Order: sequence, then C-alpha cells, then structure tokens
Amino acid sequence: MGHLHRFTDPTGRLDIHQVVIRQQNGAFHLSPARTVRQDFGYSTTEAHWLFFELAGSENSADGNRLMLEIEYANLDDLTLYEVSNDTIRLLGRTGDHFRFRERPYLNNNYAFPIRLRAGQTSQYFLRVNQSYATLSFFVRLWPRQAFLASDRNEYFLWGIFIGIVCLILVLNFVMLLAVRDWIYLWYNLYLHFITMHLFCDAGLGFQYLWPDSPHLNDFMPVYLYVWAAMVAQTTFMQYFINQDRSHSRVYRWVNAFKWFVVGCLAVAIAMPLFDVAGHKQYMYQFVSLATSYFVPVIVVLTALSLYEKVTRGEGEKMVRYYGYALAVQFTGYGLVAVMNFCQAQGWPLPFDVETYVVLGGTLLTDLVFFTYGLAYRYMHTLHGNQQLELGLLQSQQEAQQQVIHSLQDERRRLAQDLHDDVGPLLATAKGYLSRFDRVSRISGLQRAQTLLDEAADELRALSHQLLPRQLAQSGLASALAEACHQASRRGAPVQFVSLGQGRTLGEQRDQMLFSMAVQLIRIAQQQTMVTEITAQLLFHEDEVSLSVEDNGQSSAFTDSDLINLRAKADLVGATLLLDNFEAGNSALVSLPNPTLV
Repeated sequence: MGHLHRFTDPTGRLDIHQVVIRQQNGAFHLSPARTVRQDFGYSTTEAHWLFFELAGSENSADGNRLMLEIEYANLDDLTLYEVSNDTIRLLGRTGDHFRFRERPYLNNNYAFPIRLRAGQTSQYFLRVNQSYATLSFFVRLWPRQAFLASDRNEYFLWGIFIGIVCLILVLNFVMLLAVRDWIYLWYNLYLHFITMHLFCDAGLGFQYLWPDSPHLNDFMPVYLYVWAAMVAQTTFMQYFINQDRSHSRVYRWVNAFKWFVVGCLAVAIAMPLFDVAGHKQYMYQFVSLATSYFVPVIVVLTALSLYEKVTRGEGEKMVRYYGYALAVQFTGYGLVAVMNFCQAQGWPLPFDVETYVVLGGTLLTDLVFFTYGLAYRYMHTLHGNQQLELGLLQSQQEAQQQVIHSLQDERRRLAQDLHDDVGPLLATAKGYLSRFDRVSRISGLQRAQTLLDEAADELRALSHQLLPRQLAQSGLASALAEACHQASRRGAPVQFVSLGQGRTLGEQRDQMLFSMAVQLIRIAQQQTMVTEITAQLLFHEDEVSLSVEDNGQSSAFTDSDLINLRAKADLVGATLLLDNFEAGNSALVSLPNPTLV
C-alpha cells in the first residue's frame, strides 16, 4: 500500500475495462498523500480510482489473507476489482446507498477481504464515487488476523462507551422524574445527539439502527445531529448558569440563534424528504457551510453569556465551573479541526487516530465535568429547598405562637372580665333579691336566688378554668387539684393524684396541659353511667404524663374533641393516646423532655 496510484474519471462513466486500459497507458499517477489518508477535495459527479499491486507470499498462507479497510462511513459508492492473469474479478460493491447486509464484509467501516495466490501478483482497482461532497478517507491494508483483533478491540471500547453514556442517561432521567428540573432533560438530549453524531461518523448508526434504510443517509445525520446538539447544549447552558430573559441581555441572542438553527434543521430535513429539485447538488454545501458558521457563533454566544454572568457576580462559582468544562470541550473540538486540516494537507501527525475517537474522549470528559456539576447543583438546590422549608416551618411556628399568645391574652381578658365585672353584677342582683325576699316570701324569688347562686358558681368555675390563679402562683399540680375539686361539685367526683417532684414546665406548656386536663375531665363527666373519675399528674425525670380515666360506658371521642385535643398536643410536642375498653375510658398525654424553667 506504499504505492497508491490515482486517476480521476471526469465523466464518472468509465467501466473497469476502460480504466485498466488507461492504467496500462500511464493515466494513473502516484498519490501525493504522505499518510494513509487520501484527499480528493470537493467532488461533483466524477469518479475516482485508486490502483495498487500485491504479490502473494509463497511461504505463508495466512500472510496472503488480507483486509482492505476504507475508514470513512459516509461514502456513496465503492467498488473493488481484482485483475490477475488478464482476468477481472469483482470483489465487492458497497456504500451508504446500499443496504448494510450487501457489504462484502459486515463492519462499521467499508472492508474488502483479499485472498492472494501464492507467488502471484495481482492488481486492484478501487472505484470511489461521492457526489457533491468533500472526498477524504483513510485506506489501510491489514493482515486478516490483525484486522480482526483490532476490530474486536474497537467494538469492545464502543460497548464500554455506550454503556457509560446509557448509565448517565438513565441517572439523569431518574433525576428528572425526582426533582422535575428540565436541565436534566436537555443534558440527556445533548448526550443523545452528540452520541448519535459519533455513531453516524463511525458507521455504527447505519450498522445497528437503520441497516435496511440507506435512504436515511441522504439526510446527512452526521451534520444534523451536530446541529441538534448545539440547540440542546445552549439550552443546557442557560439552565446551568441560570440565564433568563429578565436578567440577561445576551439571552435573546442565544434564543434567536437556537431558533435559527432549528429552522435550518427543518429545511435540511425537508429537502431530501420532499425530494426538492437540485437538493443533492447543494445539500452538502448548505449543511457544511452552515456548520462552519454555527460553531464560531455558539462559541461567541457562550463566552458572552459567561462573561455577563461573571461581571454581574451572579452564580460565579457555577459559571466558572461551566467555563472550565467548556474550555476542555472546545479544546477537543479544536484538536479535531487541526487534525482535519493537517490530514487534508497530507501532513503527518504524531498520532494516528480517527476524529471521532478524539470527540468520544472529549464527550467522556464532558460526562465527568457536567455530571459532577449537576450533582453539585442538585445538592445546592436541595440545601436551598431545605432552608426554605425550614424558614417556612419557623414562620408557621412563629404564627402559631402568635395565635397561642393572642388566645391566651383573650382568655386572660375574658376571665378577668367575668371575675371583675359579671361576678359583682350577679352578686349585686342577688343582694337586691335577698332584700326583697325578706319583705315578701315568694317561691319564684327563692328559685331565682338559687339559680343566681348556681350561675355564680359556674361563673367562678369557668373563670378558674380559663385562667386559674393557682397555675401561676402555685404551679400545675395545685391548679389541677383545684380544678378537680370544682368539677366534683358539678358532676361525677374526680380524684386527683400527683406524684413526683413538681416543677414548672413553662407558661405555654402549663396552660396547654391544664386546658387538656380540664377538657378530658369534662368529657369524662359527660360519659354515660360514670361514677368515678381519676386524674393523675406524674413528674418523671425525662417526661411529664397526664392521665384521665373513668368507669363510664365505653364510647369514642367526638371529632371536634379529637381535633382540639390533638392540636393542643401538637403545639407543645406531646403525644396523645386515647383508649376505650369495657371498664371505661382513658386518655394519656406524655410530654417528653420538658424544658425546665
């Protein structure tokens, strides 16, 4: 393969017999390429021929089994002929205008098996036709075993690469469902589009995704997936650095660029889809020229977006991180551009790799950078949400505290009014009735006096329940003892028991426990067939418990009582246990680790 000769058929109509005659007449010239890459420049309707000779070894049968590999996946038509002893034999015809299974050897690149006869020299003519496109590709001649080993390694690496990408796609999809942040969708779209670009550039897309639909290759998916990746990447960038319409002047230019690319993408798809006249002649020029302009535009818009964010001091850490990741990405793209230029000029390179290998490595680096960035963004967002929830909870607690204080103030005012105003009025009314009763003994007046006495007792009891003076002066146990004594005068007897070293739990807790005790005693006295009620207040080292038990008929608490009791328990952080059994009813309130005052 060190002596490749080239010939261009400007008509594109010469057959193999005519080409062989031209080779014999010296029409073929030594290829000027100094590497394995053959560059023919922009090609229209002409056909290009490559010629080389091979001699079969007489000592090694395995050495006579070779593979000719054309390492470029987007060639329209390739045909290989073997000329030996004036006999012309077709070794295979392939290209992306043929079905994949029609290839002489099933591989992502174009590969032709060659079997040399021992001691015999054969001539080979490779016809390449690529209409209205730049024609540039690698030509390699491999020993068959070396080709198979290299091919296995390449597919193995592709498998690892696709596995990593699929894992990241699944993780991002799970994150999208979990947090409903659209940045994960756009990152997945970017990964999908750029991976499909690599797939198409390496020939794997045609091999595995649409092997029986060669007409899809007319859409030039290698370029169109790049355009789609540009749209996804710019949108991902906007989410990543929090660029929006209200805080960025560059935002509208980025959006205008995205819509322009989407419009060009629609036009590029519509031309082959509707078979627009002349689209085959101008499709490649349109797509390649547009791509050449899109790349610097997206670089400039991205740089302006980052610069704007940095100068405004908005999310500087994330913006700089994105800038570092993008610098690595653009370095890879720049390296590919340099490789393409050098190879097009026939200049040797210190490394012999395909451009999609460099792009694949760049994409893997992007995966590391952006996946870590998204993880950091998620943790930052999660911390921010936790702070918001904590702030909201604190606000709710403060609002509840204000409500509690307002209710307590209202209870205090109401109790004071009942004690200072209504009580004296009832006493005065009773005095007038008593004086009148001494003059005229009337049973109705005596009944009125009795009712006034009962009303005064109820009023004192209600005033005591609303704001017992013993609660602030003598403590919770003393206040509950007095409340039980007052309740016993109006209904079933209530026995009060207090054990442990009494202590003040704080004004709010004392009032809530007292209020719950009074309510539970009132509920117990309303039970059917109740004759005995026991209230216990137990002071333990780690908790304070209040229990109210009765021997009445078993019955469930009403919904309003349950709601009221549970609300009070929640306000002070207590647990409420209610039970109904054959021997009666019981309620237990436990307040763990009370704050000592």
